[in-house]
Formats: sequence, C-alpha cells, structure tokens
Amino acid sequence: MKTLCISLATFLVSGFAFSQNMYRDPGTVDLKLITVRPLNISYVHSVVDERMPETVTRLEHKAARYNITENPVYDGNFEAYEVVFSHENATIIATYDHKGKILQTSERFKNITLPAFIRNKIHAEHPGWTIHSDLYLVSYYCNSEVKKVCKIQLRKDGERKNLKIEI
Repeated sequence: MKTLCISLATFLVSGFAFSQNMYRDPGTVDLKLITVRPLNISYVHSVVDERMPETVTRLEHKAARYNITENPVYDGNFEAYEVVFSHENATIIATYDHKGKILQTSERFKNITLPAFIRNKIHAEHPGWTIHSDLYLVSYYCNSEVKKVCKIQLRKDGERKNLKIEI
C-alpha cells in the first residue's frame, strides 16, 4: 500500500512538472518575429493630447506607428518621404526620414468636439456666445517646440467673434 501511494504521488508530481514544460501558458506570446520601433515616441509625447477627441488622437497615433519602409514607394535613396493621413475633416501631412522617424508634421482638424477645458474657458469668458466653427492646428518639428492652436469662431445675435487659443 505504501509503495502504491508513493508511486501514485510520484506519477502525479511528474505529470504536473511535465505538463508545465509541454504546454505553454496561453497568455505568453513569442515575439521572435516582431520588431519594436520606438522611433516616433518623441512625436507622440510632444503632440498627442489625451484631452483632445478620439478622432484627433487616433490619427496622430496612426502617423506615429506608420512604417515608411513598408510603403511601395520607399527605396531608401531619399532623405525624406511625405505621407498624408486623412479622415473626414482631419489631415496630417507627415515627413519621415529614410529610417522612418517623423521629422515634421502639419496637422489640421476642422470642427472637432473641443475638449471641456476649452469649451468651459470660452463660455466663462464669452457668456451667451455659441461656438460656430473651430479649427485645431498642430505644427511639429523634430527637436523643436510644438505649436498647438485652436481657432474658434463664436456667434451671438448676428455678430461674429474670432478667437485664437494656444494650447
């Protein structure tokens, strides 16, 4: 009986140990064929503002993740490549170097839902006025300060007022 218990325990322990080696944890991913390219992380940190609408941040992330070396036009012989990203009333013109790093962008987002901090500021400083149109502009230059500007047109009783808010 003692031998049977020891044999059974040995069998169970070896079965558990063997199953750990034979089967992989379903949460584990083998990344041998994946290349991680943090080339445009400075662009993301400088430009992406999580307070902005999802349409803005989504297009900015798309430009940051874009791999110019996979474009059929890419041959590595030019110093820079220009790519246009657009969606509805949003456009980003991005210039990449031959390695895929973003050198500069010109971004234009028209009639977006302005973030609450901008809307609250406008309504506090201009009571009774309504936002008629807006334009969010971003200028990014590698190793330089980013310019973020909202141009907003307000209307009230047939009058117009234009605002420029730097973010």
